[in-house]
Amino acid sequence: MTGPRSDRWRSNAWRWRSAWLVWWVAMVFVPAATIAGDIPSPASILGFEPCAPRQLATYEEIATYLRALDQASERMELVEIGATAEGRTQLMAIISSEENLRGLERYREIASRLARAQDIDDAQARALADEGRAVVWIDFGLHSTERAHAQTAPEMAYRAVTDESDEMRAIRDQVIFLLLPNMNPDGTTLVADWYRRQLDTPWEDSPPPVLYQKYVGHDNNRDWFMFNQPETRNVGRQLYHRWFPQLVYNQHQEAPFPARIFIPPFEDPMNPNIPPLVMRGINLVGEAMSRRLDQEGKPGAVSRVSFDTWWNGGMRTAPYFHNMVGILTETGHSSPSTIVYDPEKFPKTFSTGASTSEPSTFYPRPFRGGEWRFRDSCEYMLSASMAVLDIGAKRRREWLYDIYQMGRDARAAGAGETWVISAAQWDPGTAAKLVNVLRWGGVEVERTLAPVFVGETSYPAGSYLVRGGQAFRPYVRDLLEPQTYPDRRIYPGGPPELPYDITGWTLPLQMGVAVERYDQAIEVETATVEWARPEPAPIRGRGAWGWAIDPRANDGFVLVNRLLAAGASVSRLPEPLKREDADWPAGAFLVESSSTSRALVERAAAELGLPAVALSEMPQGSRRLSRPRIGLYQGWGGNIDEGWTRWLLEQFEFPQLPILDADMREGDLRARFDVIVLPDAGWRSMLTGMAEGTMPPEYTGGMTLAGVWHLHQFVREGGVLVALDSASELPLTAFGLPVRDVTDGLSNERLFIPGTLLDLVVDPGHPLGFGMPAQAVGFFAHSPAFRVGRPSGRLEEQRGIEPAPPADIEIVASWPESGLLRSGWMLGEKVIAGRAAVVEARFGAGTVVLLGLRAQHRGQPHGTFKLFFNALLPISE
Repeated sequence: MTGPRSDRWRSNAWRWRSAWLVWWVAMVFVPAATIAGDIPSPASILGFEPCAPRQLATYEEIATYLRALDQASERMELVEIGATAEGRTQLMAIISSEENLRGLERYREIASRLARAQDIDDAQARALADEGRAVVWIDFGLHSTERAHAQTAPEMAYRAVTDESDEMRAIRDQVIFLLLPNMNPDGTTLVADWYRRQLDTPWEDSPPPVLYQKYVGHDNNRDWFMFNQPETRNVGRQLYHRWFPQLVYNQHQEAPFPARIFIPPFEDPMNPNIPPLVMRGINLVGEAMSRRLDQEGKPGAVSRVSFDTWWNGGMRTAPYFHNMVGILTETGHSSPSTIVYDPEKFPKTFSTGASTSEPSTFYPRPFRGGEWRFRDSCEYMLSASMAVLDIGAKRRREWLYDIYQMGRDARAAGAGETWVISAAQWDPGTAAKLVNVLRWGGVEVERTLAPVFVGETSYPAGSYLVRGGQAFRPYVRDLLEPQTYPDRRIYPGGPPELPYDITGWTLPLQMGVAVERYDQAIEVETATVEWARPEPAPIRGRGAWGWAIDPRANDGFVLVNRLLAAGASVSRLPEPLKREDADWPAGAFLVESSSTSRALVERAAAELGLPAVALSEMPQGSRRLSRPRIGLYQGWGGNIDEGWTRWLLEQFEFPQLPILDADMREGDLRARFDVIVLPDAGWRSMLTGMAEGTMPPEYTGGMTLAGVWHLHQFVREGGVLVALDSASELPLTAFGLPVRDVTDGLSNERLFIPGTLLDLVVDPGHPLGFGMPAQAVGFFAHSPAFRVGRPSGRLEEQRGIEPAPPADIEIVASWPESGLLRSGWMLGEKVIAGRAAVVEARFGAGTVVLLGLRAQHRGQPHGTFKLFFNALLPISE
């Protein structure tokens, strides 16, 4: 499998420079600092002051400084917390007094015991809160094109180690400061390298033309309950398994203009699963920030604009459900260039309607314009960080006891609740993955050692129990129960207020896993689950021809891709397989026996738990599969959905190659590819790409009409075009298909489904529906919905008759006629009710597949992965 060509230039520049810089500093600076007992300043190693005009340090340079600081100071301990997507080592600094660092493990144990609130009473908790130290987390560098926070990190570390003011001494005495200098090391180096290359060109302030995290770019702040990416997992271990900080501060850079910084309090709605003490703590810390900024003469701090507390999945929001006070700030001006802001050009109001020029309750000191430097943004971040550390120190005992109290109350409130994840699932492997998602978030899970009986319902041994009586009960409830988003309008009867992110994310629904909630504490012998894995599956039956593989398991595609890569013979059975040892829906994979295929099937049965049965002969009507040549369209600019799709294909071992705009314009696509995937993107954005003059010429222009024509030819010549979500607009516009998107052009007042889980009706007998249940749940986010066939005539409209779909177009999945909503919020159900969600259209010798839902959204909806995967394995007639 070949990686994207656009990734190549990411890795070369930093490798030689990093190796040279580390050697040079080790030889010159570190020994001198150690021998002399001096503390090196950031400038002494970076070669410039952090946040200096038109200067950006790479992650390697920042890491080299931190290693030197660690060598020189006994107030800091630098630890490696894991590898990034591109293989860099992610660092975390632990800063406190020398005495505290000598007792560090004891303070970590106290934080853990108080957060878990288990086997401890109030008096013991008070004593531990007296003894312990507040654990305060501050991170930098998550979104790499928000460039100031990564550059601020080395100065924050230097000040925390060297400042001898009374305030900082008290902080070091009372706080264990976890400083994560970079949440996205790969992106920091990518952005710095790109900036240096573009200095003194018209594109000096342009972002890189590719994602600034290998797979997900900006969505690295959308992965905090799924833990799909390595950086998220690195941090999750520290937050929810090791350190359990009481305060978590996550820095960003996109203040509502013209404000200079957004600080809490947040906007409504508030998720009802968030403990009240968390919200009170958020507001308290926000007030401390705003007071400090005003005391230091820093204007432009605004609150209660744009950012709400509904969604569970961001770096600052997921901690809420772990009884941690999560803080977000958004500081303005991420450019290393100095800019003069003209107040005459400011918008008159914020999105809330509040004035940008007149003082108001949540914007009492407006920014009046004038010169703004990169350094000014960094100073605001330093001030906000100091406010968090200061209030962390001053209220140390309160923070420690509060997290205990919330955990204690959660255990008591959930003592009579149990969620059961049966071992008998449509796809047991995915059920194990759901359990591991919970485990990454620190949820306590047990596995039953005997059958479970609840009323008249029984569950086999090996089922999972998630008890409500645990400290992170808010997190459990929020992930396992449906969301009911409030109906919020800009004015009564008017358009809806835009939520910050999605409105529904219930894991069992989107992952296709049956989870039952009971209002009782189920008593059964169990074992604690560290990490779940599916039980090894025995290969049943006898026969020498080969094996049938259960089509219901997503991991079946891993096995099939391994088999096809090894040259094995694989087919699909278009009818259900009904035997004494296998009662499976249509689509079973059929594997002809060979020494290679036997080893792979046995390994998959043992490691992936894939059910297989031995066959004595090849079933009638089976259709052969060949290894697909898959092309994934990768337009310049960094499409997040493309990155997630690429990541997902890698996880399931699909072969793939990138198709760049130049490839589209060049043509001859059918000679190279069997399947082309268009990730979610609008027709115009694919056609025109980035505008001329905004980037170096080689990155502008899009696929153009020539590329669209070449896609047209590709399908006519026998290729398969898979259009994900809004990318369906391209074939609908350019191919003349008798299919119409009924959502096109509708206002938010008529249709608004901003990220919601809806019921989905599937045809499991269609090849695209193989392995799917007839009833599923789909993720809809401003997606298309299709009306298939010619428009109705006037008489047909009067009689409510819709023309039948033409024979060359088949509806594979559709939204039901009513009762669609499962989790989240929707407006305009009637618009999409009964309409098609997944359509297959024959076009010339090829096929167009329209997936009018987010079947692979952020690697989360495992329950609809097969709708996508089936389209990538075309079946020979």
